[in-house]
Amino acid sequence: MTRVWGLWSAAVVAAVLFFGSAAAAYRELVPYITGGSQAEVRLAFLASQPPDPGLSLQAQRLMLDDCVSTLFPLIKAPLGDQQVRAKDNCLILSKTLTEESPIFSYAWFALALAQVVDGQTSEFQHSLAQSQLTTANQWAMASLRLRLAYQYWSSLPLTLQEQLGADIIVLAYSNNGRQWLAQRYAADPAFAEDITANLEKAPPNLQRAFIRAVSTQGARS
Repeated sequence: MTRVWGLWSAAVVAAVLFFGSAAAAYRELVPYITGGSQAEVRLAFLASQPPDPGLSLQAQRLMLDDCVSTLFPLIKAPLGDQQVRAKDNCLILSKTLTEESPIFSYAWFALALAQVVDGQTSEFQHSLAQSQLTTANQWAMASLRLRLAYQYWSSLPLTLQEQLGADIIVLAYSNNGRQWLAQRYAADPAFAEDITANLEKAPPNLQRAFIRAVSTQGARS
């Protein structure tokens, strides 16, 4: 009898482990099944419920990719019911991830994006600053932050503008980044001053590369 009970207990434990593993595997697969598709499909999915990002960092990044892709076009735009739900669910997702991992820079950025779409100005500025603090020298994150921050640059606190000045320098290390900066330099005198002030701190060869990008931009104009 003891042996039968022991075998039964082992079977129960095995079943729990199997179904637990299956549930974990499903959580991990959901972002790959539902994410990364066409814009309207992403919007519908994000609006349906707060997304479960799965267990791995890769799955979490995929869900944040969907939030970022969905929310960027909503900046300063009127929101429909579905867009409001998607924004709210992305707020929940990104806030949860920053609470679980305070050094998750991409989650901080997604949170800043959701907050600015939601009209949370001070919270947006805080989250953007946290994103910069946690990835100060990564080109991809610097590019995203400046793409967002530029749309509100004149209203950002001076301390945040100075902090994001480091992103201007990082962006200038690539051809695409220099072209982006050169376009804004030519079109926006106020932002041009900030670009100049920050690149004056950069190595001379980087300054020369940016001057060439500005000259090329002027020739195209």
